[in-house]
Amino acid sequence: MKIKNDISFILSKWVIGIYFLVAIFGSFLAGDVPIFCKINGKMSFPLISSFFSKSSFNTNYSEESCIMPFIPYSPLNIDKDHPVALSPFDDSKKGISKNIHWLGTDKLGRDVASGMIHGTSTALKIGIISVFFAFIVGVSLGMMSAYYKDDGIRISAPLLIALLVVIPTALYYMIMEWVIFNPSVLYFLSACLVGTIIFGASISWINKSDYFKKHNVPIDMLLLKVIEIRKSFPGIFILLALVSLFAVPSIWNIVFIIALLGWTEFARFARAETLAVKEENYILSVKVLGFNDVRILVGHILPNILPTLIVMVCFSIGSAVLLESTLSFLGIGLPVEEVTWGKMMAEGRNMHAWWLVVFPGLAIFILILSLNRLATGYQKSNFTRLF
Repeated sequence: MKIKNDISFILSKWVIGIYFLVAIFGSFLAGDVPIFCKINGKMSFPLISSFFSKSSFNTNYSEESCIMPFIPYSPLNIDKDHPVALSPFDDSKKGISKNIHWLGTDKLGRDVASGMIHGTSTALKIGIISVFFAFIVGVSLGMMSAYYKDDGIRISAPLLIALLVVIPTALYYMIMEWVIFNPSVLYFLSACLVGTIIFGASISWINKSDYFKKHNVPIDMLLLKVIEIRKSFPGIFILLALVSLFAVPSIWNIVFIIALLGWTEFARFARAETLAVKEENYILSVKVLGFNDVRILVGHILPNILPTLIVMVCFSIGSAVLLESTLSFLGIGLPVEEVTWGKMMAEGRNMHAWWLVVFPGLAIFILILSLNRLATGYQKSNFTRLF
């Protein structure tokens, strides 16, 4: 049976699409800010305005003059009438249909359905961004390692010093300037552009100069050693150790750590696939035609190994979501005010509220199952294409 006609594969794509829609339009589905208001004959869109302004919305409005989201609670709103944990079937939460807590509340009276919707955005944000950075770094290094091996790149000592010392130092001071002095975005980007041009021109001159003796860079051996070292340590222990280094919890800390742990897998797969492709006749032909290495790598090798890497991306996003949920469940790494599925499950475990465990756990299970099924479908499709 063709993969396009596989019901489970099609269903998985629809399920993932629904998750993405919920993540993108979560504020329109659940929140305490009106979508549209008409007060004293004037129309306004408070929810859209809140995306561009940090100022809070004036709550002196009549609900009859405003259209609220389907669930009129933010994940941090406390129900003052019922500041206790209520199950979805509790009689005490019955009332006006739009004010029902469809999936119950937690011990503070916060709406579970709203938390589920906004938790979707957190999970996908961490999963996709971390895998994106891991993909860029891992695939780039893996392809370079396989293409150049240990004798394909020759650099001089000054260039090596610049790459190992000057660039990290410059990046450090640029980041600290951004954090401390908070310059304008235009100024910061202009400084980065000017610095990149000057430094790039200097590196190009040093690399082309015959005055400095050049040495082989064993990039393939170095990459393999790094992968071996990474595989020798359990990921969860490295994760916990890295989380403890950050004084202030943040989503970006988790993104950085997951990307740091995951890029080696992309590098390993990209290296293996590039080794298999680089000796094909069409690659040898474009080398004879005089194409430069960047054009060969990006324009000819990458499109041929991309289907395999897409399978890896699907599996990695599922792993990243599960890892984020694990950290949230343990209560480390993320800010207290950040709503996640793992935190909701942790609360349900402590207070024996089944609905706080079942609904977030089911959301994690369905998302990871759909991603894995999607990856398996693409894998079978690529395998069938070979024969």
